Amino acid sequence: MEPPPLILITDDHVDNVDLLEQRLELAGYRTAAAYDGEEAVEKVTELRPDLLLLDMVMPKLDGLEVLRALRLQPDFQDLPIIVFTAKTELQDRVAGLDAGADEYLVKPVDEAELLARVRAMLRMRDAVQARNLLEQENQRLRQEMAARDGFGEMIESSASMQEIYRLIQKVAQTPASVLITGETGTGKELVGRAIHSQGVRSGGPFIPLNCGALPENLLESELFGHRKGSFTGAETDRVGLFESANNGTLFLDEVGDVSPATQMRLLRILQEGEVTRLGESHPRPVDVRVVSATNKDLKAEVQAGRFREDLFFRLNVITLRLPPLRERREDILDLAMHFLARHCERSGTSRARCQLRRQTNPPRLQLARQRPRARARNGASRRPHGSGKDDRIRYAVVRLWPGRIVIARGV
Repeated sequence: MEPPPLILITDDHVDNVDLLEQRLELAGYRTAAAYDGEEAVEKVTELRPDLLLLDMVMPKLDGLEVLRALRLQPDFQDLPIIVFTAKTELQDRVAGLDAGADEYLVKPVDEAELLARVRAMLRMRDAVQARNLLEQENQRLRQEMAARDGFGEMIESSASMQEIYRLIQKVAQTPASVLITGETGTGKELVGRAIHSQGVRSGGPFIPLNCGALPENLLESELFGHRKGSFTGAETDRVGLFESANNGTLFLDEVGDVSPATQMRLLRILQEGEVTRLGESHPRPVDVRVVSATNKDLKAEVQAGRFREDLFFRLNVITLRLPPLRERREDILDLAMHFLARHCERSGTSRARCQLRRQTNPPRLQLARQRPRARARNGASRRPHGSGKDDRIRYAVVRLWPGRIVIARGV
C-alpha cells in the first residue's frame, strides 16, 4: 500500500505551521515543515514532497525566490505549489503565479478551501505523473519498434540468431565495411538491410546488386556508370550505383563472382572514395558504405588466385557469418508461422490464420525432406529418408486440421 501524500509546509511563523500540520494530518496526509526560504529549498530536494505550501514572506529567501530556484531544477518543474499571502493586491498574486506557483490562498486560510485546493493539486500531480509515464513508455516502444523494424523479416528465436542481432546493432554504428558470409538462402540481404536501417546512414539509400547475375561489362556499367558513346549501346549518360548510393549503403551480393578487372576498380573506389564512369577520365567523390555478401570461402578464393587479397581485406573489415537453418532448428516453427501469416495476408484468406489460432489442439509442424516440390504440393506428409544434400530441411509444412496444407516456401 502506498503511503499518503507528503506535504511540505513552509512558513516563518511556527503557530501557522502547527495549525496547518494539524489540519492536514487529520485529513490523512503526511507533513513536513520548513521555516525559511533556504530550508524550504533544502527540504524539497531532500524529501521530494508531493505538494509544497509556501508562504510568500519569509527570511533568507522569500517565496518568489524559492519558486524561481525550484522551477529552474528539472526534477521540480512539475511539483504542485500553493502560495500563501496576507496581501490581497492583484499584482502580488500575479507575481507568484508568474514565478511558478500553481495556486494561491489568502491568509487567514479557510480550512475547507485549503483541503479542496490540496486535493485539486494532488489530482493535478497524479495526472502529470501519469502523462510523464505514458510519454516514457511511448518513447520506449517507439525505440523498440524502430529497432525491430530495422530487422525486417528476420526471425531470431535461436541463440545463434539472437547473437547475430546483437552484432548487427554494434556493427551498424560503425562506418566499416562488412562482409556477410553464409549459404544461399540464409538471409544475407536481410542482414545487409538491417545494418543499413540500424546505422547512421539509415536516412540514405540502400541499393542492392547481385554481382553474379550480370556479365562483366554490364556489371561495371551498373556499378560505375558510363558516358554516352563509351561503348556500343551506351546511348545516354548513366549514373552508376556507387553514385546513386551516395550517403547510403551499397550491398554487393555474391561479390565472390566479380571478375579480376572489376575487382581492381572496386579496390580503387574503396581506397580513394572516388568513382570514374566508363568513358570518362575525371573521378567523382562518393561517400558510400559497402556491405558485401558471398556464399564462397573468399580466403580459399584468395589462395587460389581468383580473388584479390587487398580487396578481400578492404571488404572484410568486419565479418558476419549467418548459420544455415539446419544449425538453428529452433527457428523453424517461427519461420513457418511467419510465412503462413504472410501467405494469408497476400491471398486474403484470413480464415486459415484464425483457425490456426483457435485450434483446440496445436497444428502439427512436419519437416518435409522432399526432393520433388510436387510431393509437398500434393499434400504428402510422410518424411522420406535421404542423405547428404537431400537430407537438408527444404520446406516447413503446416497442416491445418480441416485438411489444408500450406507450404511455407523459402524456409
